[in-house]
Amino acid sequence: MKARAAVGPVARFTGSWRALPFEAILIGIGLFAILAAFVGADPSTQVTASTSPFTDEAFNTVNARNLLQFGSWSTDQWNLNLVNLPFSLLEAIWFRLVGVGIVQARLIAIACVSLCAAAITGSMRGVVGRRVAVFAGLAFATNGLVLVYGRMAFLEDLVLVALTLGTLALARDDRLTGRWGLVSGICYGVAIGTKPSAAFAVFGVFLAVVILAYRDKAIRRWAVGAGAAIALTGAIWAVFVWLPNRDAVAMDLKIWAPIAIRLAPADAVRSIGGYFVRDNDHVFGSLLGPLAALGAAGIIALAALRHRIGRAEARLALVSIGWLSVGFAILLVASYRPNRYVVPLVPPLAILAALGLNAVLLWLRERTSTDSTTRSSVRRAAPALVLVVTLIAVAPGLISYGSWARTATYNLPDIQARFAAAVPDGARVAGRESALFLMRSKAVTLITQPVGGAANAGDLYVQGVRLYVVPIDDSAPPGVPAATWAARQKLICGEYGGVTECLFRVP
Repeated sequence: MKARAAVGPVARFTGSWRALPFEAILIGIGLFAILAAFVGADPSTQVTASTSPFTDEAFNTVNARNLLQFGSWSTDQWNLNLVNLPFSLLEAIWFRLVGVGIVQARLIAIACVSLCAAAITGSMRGVVGRRVAVFAGLAFATNGLVLVYGRMAFLEDLVLVALTLGTLALARDDRLTGRWGLVSGICYGVAIGTKPSAAFAVFGVFLAVVILAYRDKAIRRWAVGAGAAIALTGAIWAVFVWLPNRDAVAMDLKIWAPIAIRLAPADAVRSIGGYFVRDNDHVFGSLLGPLAALGAAGIIALAALRHRIGRAEARLALVSIGWLSVGFAILLVASYRPNRYVVPLVPPLAILAALGLNAVLLWLRERTSTDSTTRSSVRRAAPALVLVVTLIAVAPGLISYGSWARTATYNLPDIQARFAAAVPDGARVAGRESALFLMRSKAVTLITQPVGGAANAGDLYVQGVRLYVVPIDDSAPPGVPAATWAARQKLICGEYGGVTECLFRVP
């Protein structure tokens, strides 16, 4: 009997290296590079009517910052870590490793969207082939919404990667098991724990799974595992987070932007029409328009060519439609819907566009006949089609991003450094942007909201607060006597988002 040759460590390493999805790694690294290159840049003022790009990064990360600077999540009534726990934990661990600051906070978001791009590319390769998988990864990575919000410390970036990782398990037949269902369910639990509105997207996926499970025993096992994991993560949160902190969680619900869901028929019709005509916060321009069109075309192609696609493709298409349709439907009837809420819906659009493109390519291959002229035409048409749709998906986002990058400002890192040097450790500072401007300091920041806001709404002046971060021309903060405010001392100022905010000391 011939002895089997031994495989050395170099050969094993080489074989493993060759098996890696290089295109997925390159797309992930490429997205990380183009976002990280401008990690310190200020957000664009042209992409949304919401002020969130200039406020929410601090709102989201302040509790993780508190944990590192003071050893406690909570220093006041702002405790969003209780309702975005996975995000806050991730930021806190990262801050422990690299320190506190806006650049550090944003790197987590960049890593999330880069991982998502790599996961889409790598997982889709087994379903649609390498060429179309690269299209899917690029369509996601260069989407305008991803390029805008993927470099900011926003909850949506962790939500979208968790939703994507959980759903992409359905791309492979060998992962339709209870164990993989548990993994997917944990991912969904992370998404919902980061932002509860992610439950709508998860519900959409499960609606599709119910349809699929009617004839597929394997997917029923996956669904049981996923459902059990979601229920378990919810129970853990309820027992260890909500029950001991019910009052704080109730305050968090008051901090969130109030959103009404307009379900009455007449109101719903007006809301839906208004969204498509005027109230979509620029989302159907270069931010999402090209990919939305390609996703819609993909759905049409899949419907027309449904007999030519395999089980994995059909399964992935159906769950992506469920994810997209329910997630999008809730926006159509919501009273508040800034374009960042659409970010978690970018992955299913990229997936559907890729599946539709692959169905068309399969149809083109079938058109090949024995006639050499026809065969040659089809061979030229396929790569040309891939190139055209890739350019449609990629160019608008990159052009917009490049235009912003050429004129980007870098005020916030400098503001945070200067304000940190101006405030002594342990000082209490109040103001809407106090946590943003003093992120790197060891001051206790008391985030205040506009009139009627719930958090830190008491008389802070009577409680001993003498430092305030407010717009330079603002009137006296609540509780500060007019005469006292007139005698205020301006310590330092910074301009961010078109507003000049100053740190004032009052007698």
